[in-house]
Formats: sequence, structure tokens, C-alpha cells
Amino acid sequence: MTLDHVAARPRKRRFGRVAEAVAYAAVSRSRLYEWAKKNQKLFRKNGNFTIVDFEVLDQILDELPVADLKPSPD
Repeated sequence: MTLDHVAARPRKRRFGRVAEAVAYAAVSRSRLYEWAKKNQKLFRKNGNFTIVDFEVLDQILDELPVADLKPSPD
């Protein structure tokens, strides 16, 4: 049995622009820059462009606390 007929899953990109990281993480640009101050590997420079390492961003997001949601009164 071959998997030739199965569509290949698109691979998540390792790096992206700041605007893409803001949309991906659902945070403000300011918050992203705050995280970059604490995690120096988050941003890289490519010439004049700042790019974001999505692997590092995923690690930061994974470290965020789980939301403690209270049940709504009925």
C-alpha cells in the first residue's frame, strides 16, 4: 500500500515576518516585542528585515498559563 494518493500536509514555516507572528499568536505587536526582550532568539535579522522564529514563539505560547474559566451562573 502506498500513500501516493494522500495529500501531503503543508509544512509549517520556521520563520515569518512580525505581522505574521502577531496574527499567528493573536497578540499585539508590543507584546511580541516584550517577549523578544526576554527571549533573545525570538527575532532574527535578515538584512533590513526582522523575522520571527516560530519554533521559539511556539515555546513561549506553550509556557503561557492555562486559562482558569469560571462557570457562568445559570
